[in-house]
Amino acid sequence: MVLTLCASSALAQQELDRMVAEGKSQRELAQYVFNTHGCKSCHTMSQKGGQSGKLGFTEKGKERAKGFEGCISMLTAMNLIAQVDEKQRSPQQRQKAARFEEFGCATCHKIIPGKMGLTDIGMKLTHLHLGCVDVEKLVAAKP
Repeated sequence: MVLTLCASSALAQQELDRMVAEGKSQRELAQYVFNTHGCKSCHTMSQKGGQSGKLGFTEKGKERAKGFEGCISMLTAMNLIAQVDEKQRSPQQRQKAARFEEFGCATCHKIIPGKMGLTDIGMKLTHLHLGCVDVEKLVAAKP
C-alpha cells in the first residue's frame, strides 16, 4: 500500500507539474484533483436550483454522509485526534480516523505523531493554492 500510494503520489505530482507548465487554469487543476483524488466518488458537481459554490452527493456520498459532519470538520477533528496515541483513542475517534483514510483525506493530509501534516502531494497542492476548500469552491463554481 505504501509503495502504491508513493507511486500514485509521484504520478499525480508529475501530472500537476505538466498541467502547470501548460498554463492550465486553477479551475482546470482543481477539476483534475477532484476527478483523480477520490472526491468524485462521493461528490457531484451538479448544482440544484442554479446554486453555485456547493457540491452535491453521489448515492455513495449520500450513504457515507449519514452522521458525517463534512470534510472540513473532519480535518479539524483529526487535528485533535492526531494528538492522541492510537491506543488511547475513543471508539468515536477511531471511527473518524478510519473515515479519514476511507474518504481519501490521507492523499494530502497525514498524521505525524502529535499533529497533522501534509503528504508530498498535499504540499504541492497547497503551494498551488489548491487546498480542500479551494478545490471545492473552484469545482462547484459556475464556469
